[in-house]
Amino acid sequence: MSKPTLSAYLRDHLENVNRKQEPGPFLTISRQFGCDGFELGQYLLEKLNQRDELGRWKLYYKELLKQLAEDTGLTEDLIERERRAKPSLFRDFLRGLRKGNVPDGYEIRNKIMLMVRTIAYEGYAIIIGQGGASATHDIDNGLSIRVEAPRDWRIARVSIREKIDKTAAAVKIDEIDKEREFMRRLYEEKNPPEPAFAITLDNSIFRKEQMADLILLAMEQKGLIGPAKKQL
Repeated sequence: MSKPTLSAYLRDHLENVNRKQEPGPFLTISRQFGCDGFELGQYLLEKLNQRDELGRWKLYYKELLKQLAEDTGLTEDLIERERRAKPSLFRDFLRGLRKGNVPDGYEIRNKIMLMVRTIAYEGYAIIIGQGGASATHDIDNGLSIRVEAPRDWRIARVSIREKIDKTAAAVKIDEIDKEREFMRRLYEEKNPPEPAFAITLDNSIFRKEQMADLILLAMEQKGLIGPAKKQL
């Protein structure tokens, strides 16, 4: 069986989208390194599908890069590296000399943005990272979440989680923060949402379970989901 391509993925999903009367519901989650992101998404996925009789909610994290890698025949690592790369005339010149067609960061980001918008419109999606907030800022029936925490708190957490000393944890946090901020600016060049996020939560104050409760309440108030069923 042949692997699904990006074009096939979008065609199949766009056919579903065309039958929809309205977009969503969906969530996007942006997070600082060291904060709950994937863990929060997994917890929300469980809670949302407990409310949805059809279990339609899905979590999208690295799947978009995987789909794009399958479509281009490149590795996920290369796709991710090119996506995050700064423009370079020298690299673009070398790309032109290669036999293979390696998409540049701009092309990759545009394709991922199209995938994110399609997934958001199709609905019942939790999208982590991938410029989700800016890609979907003009799509109704969604909620954008940002998870942050003080730097010292994140240093301590990364140090414990990755079993490295605090100096190494601080270096890693600074590097990834700088990289993610660069990516945010790239994604927001065309679609600068104001404010950037509907809800910003401090992970040093709220655990993932507490953040999930707040997000679910906000989703109820916004009409994205119904109230939880009362336990008998």
